[in-house]
Order: sequence, then structure tokens, then C-alpha cells
Amino acid sequence: QTSIGATAALALAANPARKGIWVQNTGTTVIKLGCGTEPNQTVYHVALQASTGADDGSGGAYFDDAYTGDIFAISSGAGGTFVIAEYTTGSPDFNRSLDLGLP
Repeated sequence: QTSIGATAALALAANPARKGIWVQNTGTTVIKLGCGTEPNQTVYHVALQASTGADDGSGGAYFDDAYTGDIFAISSGAGGTFVIAEYTTGSPDFNRSLDLGLP
């Protein structure tokens, strides 16, 4: 789990071998993502809905199977939290068993 405040920060560095990412909001603030650029409260690429309660699984989620650049995040308030996973093997649907993880 990653914590983020109301100042944008790098959440995941660019990776040309990336096959996909999964991000889910686990906190009670809105998490906004920027692809390649730092988001702010009004300019961003994706907004993840806040959870009803911390770590209850109801927060917004985002999946991407193409973007390989930097991903930045910002919270709508102090104490935002999210989880992020990067996949570097498998085709975009993660079912190709002979993939060597090459870009």
C-alpha cells in the first residue's frame, strides 16, 4: 500500500517491459493519476473513487495494458492510500504461457 498526499508524486517509474498495471484506491480520499505528467486537483487522466472505509475494497480501480511511461498520483486530501501492481510478463491478457517477458 502506498500513501500519497495533496502534492503529486511519482507512483511508478516508466518501464518499457511493462505489460500492464493495476491500481486501486484503498483510502477515503479521491486518488488522481497522471500518465507522463504530474496531475493536480483539476487536471489529471484518471480519478479513482474513494473507498467507503479504509481498506474495504470499494475504492475505484484502474487497469491499463498499454501505457509504459511514468505514472504520477495525487490525493484529494491528506492521507490518501492506494495499491499499485505492475506486470512485466504475459501478453496484455496475462495468459500467454511462453512469453519471456521481452518488451
